[in-house]
Amino acid sequence: MFERILWRSDRALLGNIVFRLEHHKNNQWELGDRCFAFFKIKKLIDQYEYAFSRRPGLKPKHLLEIGMFDGGSLVFWYEILHPEKIVGVDLAAREDSPYFRNHVRTRSLESKVRSYWGTDQADKRALLRIVEQEFGGELDMVMDDASHLYEPTLASFQILFPLLPPGGLYIIEDWAWEHWKEDHSPYHPWARIQSPTQLIFELIEATGTSQHLITSVEVFEGFTIVERGPAPASDISPLILANHIARRPRVTALQSMLHRALRKLLADG
Repeated sequence: MFERILWRSDRALLGNIVFRLEHHKNNQWELGDRCFAFFKIKKLIDQYEYAFSRRPGLKPKHLLEIGMFDGGSLVFWYEILHPEKIVGVDLAAREDSPYFRNHVRTRSLESKVRSYWGTDQADKRALLRIVEQEFGGELDMVMDDASHLYEPTLASFQILFPLLPPGGLYIIEDWAWEHWKEDHSPYHPWARIQSPTQLIFELIEATGTSQHLITSVEVFEGFTIVERGPAPASDISPLILANHIARRPRVTALQSMLHRALRKLLADG
């Protein structure tokens, strides 16, 4: 899938498609806006290459991406995974860039690569409408590269995961930012905001409770892959993740004290 990518210091190339690596921007850029802005680095894509290599034959028909910046990631994943259709949604109230529009038009991709701007990832009505209009209500893969916050990420998961078939993949990117030292300042804009780490824990708990909902959870530094279990959609929709997690009852301080007293009494005869 990934052998066509040519990596340069400030860009990735797929044939004549140019992806400007936004993490490595410099003053030597000569192409102006004739490129896609790309917020993914080689290390992340290498992790995807490893993860997808373990799934030979992976070829999703219907791929939904949540969070697409200027649309470059839509084009990237279309070129890599070759879905029948890929649709992106993004909260930003903007339009497709001229470069994106020209790319789609000149390659006759109007029916295969679509974008929806001004769409909140937690808006259930909007997401379901888009999935129905574009995919006939059926998804194979979801990539969440949107808010990177707990509550909206959980909301999207609960809305969209039931629409995947058994074996379908739900991918959550950049879940680990809470653990990156550069984000540990008390003055960071997200200093008091809950990260998706808690959601990753809950997904693992749900997998441990039963594989009915989730077959597996694979955790990488850059993303987490959640594989849909065999549960019929009717059994898990509407989905409330907490209802699929069983935890051992917590022991209160009083219960602990009584337990210690009983053990001592038994030991003393």
